[in-house]
Formats: sequence, C-alpha cells, structure tokens
Amino acid sequence: MISGRCRSVVSDQSGATAIEFALIAPLFFAIIFSTFEAGWMVIEATMLDRAVDLAVRDIRIGSTTAAKNQDQIKAAVCKQAFMLPGCDSSIVVEMTDISSGTLPSSDTPCVDRGSKVSPVVAFSPGQRGSIMYVRACFTTDPITPLLGLALSVPKDGKGGYFLSSSSAFVNEPGA
Repeated sequence: MISGRCRSVVSDQSGATAIEFALIAPLFFAIIFSTFEAGWMVIEATMLDRAVDLAVRDIRIGSTTAAKNQDQIKAAVCKQAFMLPGCDSSIVVEMTDISSGTLPSSDTPCVDRGSKVSPVVAFSPGQRGSIMYVRACFTTDPITPLLGLALSVPKDGKGGYFLSSSSAFVNEPGA
C-alpha cells in the first residue's frame, strides 16, 4: 500500500512545468532586462559623447561665443544632451591644458548624488595652440536597479551609475 502511494507520487507529472518555469524565469528575465539596460546605457553614453563634442566645438575652433567657464560649458553640454535626465545637477565637466604632456592622474570625477559635497575639478579654456583634455561624467539611474546588469556596475550613494566621456583637442591658433 505504501509503495503504491509512493509510486503514484513519483510518477505524477502535474506541476512539472510550473517548477521548470520557476527555475528558468528569473534567469530569463535577468537576461532580457540586462539587454534593455545595456542598450539604454549605450544610448546615454552616445548622447553624452555627442553633447560634449558639440559643446566644446566652439572652443576648439576659437569662436568668440565659446564657453568661458565651467558653468557655461556644463549648460552647453546639457542643452545638447536632451536625453540625459537631470543633467544640470548630475554632470561634472573638467577641462585641463595638457600641453606639457601630463594627463590627469585620477579617474574622471563624478557627482555622488548621495553626498552633499560636489567634486572639485580643474577648468581652464587654455590658450591658442594649447592641447586641451576634456572629461565629463554624468550620473544616471538604471532602468532596473535590482536586476541583471544594473547590479554589477559601480554606483553612487543613491544607486546611480556613472557614464564618462573624454576628448582631447588643440585650440586653433588665432588669425
């Protein structure tokens, strides 16, 4: 009698699909959401690169309307980066003269939105013929903060990850 009952329990297939789904679904959804997260990261990084390039273009060509200080260039970057939410408060732009051949030794400074202290960075528009190095770091929130790819990226105090862009150029000589 007991062996007959055990045999019927072991041979019962009802619920097998639900168990398989419960084991596979989290992995499947993590892969799907990681794909969306990676795509969104690439879009935001591309927008940041484009915005930085367009914002420093006037400085590169020596335009008289070029941004003269950090706040102006941050505003110019944010104006061009229409897909970066909260850009004004989540971006740091650094520009240094590297004509001497010395690159900045530290990582790109980024805004930690969990801290009340903003990073202090160097900003110099340089002189005609100077080799300039521009770095920008934007802090943004993940789409799926507790799933897949978003778990593995470094984050600030409020759970945002960092996107950075850098460029080097030579200020055009004046006429």
